[in-house]
Parts: sequence; C-alpha cells; structure tokens
Amino acid sequence: MTDMTVRFWGTRGSIPTPGREMEKYGGNTTCLEVRCGETIIVFDAGSGIRVMGQQWNKEFAERPAEAALLFTHLHWDHIQGFPFFAPAYDPRSRLTVYGEDRPGGDIREQLSGQMQGAYFPIPLSFMQGDLRFEPIRREFEIGQVKVRTFPLPHPGGCVGYRLEANGAVFVLATDCELDQVIENREEILADPQAPRRFPAELLEAMRGATLVVIDAQYTDEQYQRCAGWGHNSLSSVVSFCAEIRPHILALTHHDPQSTDGHVTAMLLDAIERLEVRGVHDTLVFAAREGLTMKVAVPQRPLQPM
Repeated sequence: MTDMTVRFWGTRGSIPTPGREMEKYGGNTTCLEVRCGETIIVFDAGSGIRVMGQQWNKEFAERPAEAALLFTHLHWDHIQGFPFFAPAYDPRSRLTVYGEDRPGGDIREQLSGQMQGAYFPIPLSFMQGDLRFEPIRREFEIGQVKVRTFPLPHPGGCVGYRLEANGAVFVLATDCELDQVIENREEILADPQAPRRFPAELLEAMRGATLVVIDAQYTDEQYQRCAGWGHNSLSSVVSFCAEIRPHILALTHHDPQSTDGHVTAMLLDAIERLEVRGVHDTLVFAAREGLTMKVAVPQRPLQPM
C-alpha cells in the first residue's frame, strides 16, 4: 500500500518574513506538497513554491514533472510564488491547475493578472510547460486520490480540501476565520475561551481526518485587534479540534510578526488547552518549512514535534 506524505514548503501567512527569528518555522508563504505513489498534489503557490521548484528541477532532471496545483484562493500570499515556479517554464512539465471561477475570470485569467506588465515583466504565455486550467468541483479524483472541497469563512472566500487515499485522510483548512460562522457568538463575545458551536457541515467535512492542517495565525489577544481579517484565534482552533479530534493537528499560516519563540509558545498553549478539554490522543505541532511526514496515525505514546 502506498503511503500518503506531505511536505511543507511555506508556512507563513500574509507576507514572506525572512530573518533569524523566523528560521525554525520558516518565512515563506503557503505551499504544501502531498504525494501518494506517482500522484503529486501541490496546494497554493506562495513564495515557498519557488524553493519547491528548485528541488523539482533536480528530481525531474531526466524525466517530466507531472502534478496538480490546487489553489485555496488567490490572495497575494498564496499566488506570489507562481511566476517564479521554474518547472512551469519547462516544456516537458505537465501541470493541471485548479481554482475557483470568479467574476474577474477563470483561474487562468486570474493568475495572468499578476503577470501583466504593470506587475511582472514576463507574461503567463512565457510558461512553456503543458499547463491545463480547470475549475474546482465539489468532488473529483487526481490519480488514486479522492478530492473533496468545502467552503471556508474568509474575506473573498476560500476553499478547504479533503484528500483520501489508502485509508489516509488529509485536510487543509488554511485561511479561515471559524468565529465568523459559530452558532454561539454572543457567548464567545462574553468569554473568548468558551467552547464554540460550529456548523455541522463544517465539522463533517473534517471529521475522521488523519491530519488536519489549519490556520492558527492569532493568539486570542491578537485576534481581538484583527477580528474580521479572515484568520483563526487559538481558542477557535482548540475548540474546533476538540470537536473533530484528528489524529494529528498542524498549526500553520504563522503571523508575520510571530517569531519562532512566539509560535512555540502558541503551540504549547494549544497542547495544554486541549489536555484540559480532554483531548489526549491528538498530536499537535506547528508546521515548519522542510518538514516531510507520512499522513498516518502516529505511534503511541505521543510526543509534541
């Protein structure tokens, strides 16, 4: 049986943040690579996709690269690496690009926008790879992987993804603000750390997951200043995890102001709060660039990564 694996190429939110204080978790914006046998699925094209492309140039030096690129949405931190994705310029590459149709056009037209002369010197037409552009559907298959999509609360909209193959279930829920859809808003306004009540369809989309990668950009204090900006508070993530209880939970989309120490402190806070909520069997870690892992039930006893 073929294992499903995931590699994090970019875990930062909003804007790339180079610097010594961001070395552990990384400063590149969102890009993840999931593999299952010969099937390669890439999520988003933040600045992390440039580094992934460099690695692919080595791996696929003697054979064509073939993959699917799935966009959650097209805010700048999720597309800014696309013009720098070297394999897209290689005539041997075969890349199917999935994204939502919007009033401004389909996924091809939208990606072309940031490569117009006013913003970038090279147009999309210079990409000589075999690029095919497809609209996102609710359910479809890529190779041996079943893909299911669901909407996430984020300004302008965002797509969540659930992948299933060989008994492994991977869920990506970046760029979401769960407090925008909770059903007990007044209670949470009075006590931000109180348990939330989430819509049943959102819980169902993520239940049974082996690994959930979820937006955890803000501490509760930060969220008070940034409510409505489209990203989760730590309390909201903890409350949601306590409901869906995945085997593994990865905190991602780290705030550009969050140093390595800050992210680690948030991680430890999340672990402690989940213990208080009676969640003892979920392995929780903060996503970091370069980490590659199997999407599989972890061995017991659990240790934070």
